[in-house]
Amino acid sequence: MERERFLSSIYLIIKNGEGKVLLQRRQGTNLWPGFLALPAGHIDKGENTYEAAIREAKEELGIDISQNDIIDTFVVNRRNKSLPPYYDVYFEVKDYQGIIQIMEPEKCSELIWGDINQLPDDMIDFEKEALINNQKGIKFSISYADNKKKLVKNK
Repeated sequence: MERERFLSSIYLIIKNGEGKVLLQRRQGTNLWPGFLALPAGHIDKGENTYEAAIREAKEELGIDISQNDIIDTFVVNRRNKSLPPYYDVYFEVKDYQGIIQIMEPEKCSELIWGDINQLPDDMIDFEKEALINNQKGIKFSISYADNKKKLVKNK
């Protein structure tokens, strides 16, 4: 029997103390351009999930976090129609050093604070679903993501 191969990504949940979560507006990508998303990235070869989270925080937001700054973790097995399966690891970060800023303007056009209890309609669905599940205490779930979704803006 052939074993399934999968990819893995990390997601950073950074809250501001007022019930809002940091979101990035995606650009320069074929997947979900124009959508709001959590700061995230792939786990590079040879990296563990904590190392990837620390690296992505610095690369995308210009902030420093440590493994001790992570207060919550949950996992989503994401199944896509045309991509390999993913295991997405979500980390809630309680503290960081530095000032949050856009470090990759070719990939992110803006940063916003979204209400964790009323997430924006133009947020990537599977990330929104993961946050809602975590608020319900669900620490592992399976998501059937559609990677072809396009943002349609009202005119």
